Amino acid sequence: MENRIEHLLLMPALTGIRSGKALLLACLLMLPQLSAAQASGDTTKPAPIQVITPEVEPRTIREADIDAEFFEIGVFGGLMSIDNFSSEPLLGVSAAFHATEDFFLQFNYGFTEAGLTSFEELSGSNVRLLTDSDREYSYYDFLVGYNIFPGEIFFSDSLTFNSAFYLVGGVGNTEFGGENNFTTTLGTGFRIVLLDWLTVHVDFRDHMFTSDLIRESQLTHNIELSSGFTLFF
Repeated sequence: MENRIEHLLLMPALTGIRSGKALLLACLLMLPQLSAAQASGDTTKPAPIQVITPEVEPRTIREADIDAEFFEIGVFGGLMSIDNFSSEPLLGVSAAFHATEDFFLQFNYGFTEAGLTSFEELSGSNVRLLTDSDREYSYYDFLVGYNIFPGEIFFSDSLTFNSAFYLVGGVGNTEFGGENNFTTTLGTGFRIVLLDWLTVHVDFRDHMFTSDLIRESQLTHNIELSSGFTLFF
């Protein structure tokens, strides 16, 4: 009786041991297959990312900058179209103070000599509305300028200059025909900085004042187109 009971109690333990041995044996048998599967499987690694370095050759550009000084002085010349008269050569001098990078103050003095009116040309040499001294035209003005489009201008791959479009406006006086007339001036211009001490300007301006030479209280527009050089100091 005892032997039968011991046999019944030992059967599950023996069965568990046999099952564990069988499982271990199965794992050992599967190892070569797993190794072969890994060896024959797709083990391709992703290709490394290729970094493309652009072949850019740096170039050296010497760019002209405005000098550390704030004052400039220069000369200009061009044409002055005097209202009711002809267009005549114009000469003048200018000086400016650059208060900031955007704003500047400017003084200009210019002079020319008016020609004949259309009435004088049609009437012949016997009719003259003004004497020779009265035909001398001169003006001075004080203007405030603002750089609206500062930038650069490229002449070649290695030649670059600073430049700026600017607006000017102010007041002054015009002496012409024996009159001294309060004058309002509006205009625009373009500046190129050739060197850190040298600039070139192109200016277009309208000098407006009321005159009684031809008709009573006539508002005249006297158009100036000029160009010049200025030096910084």
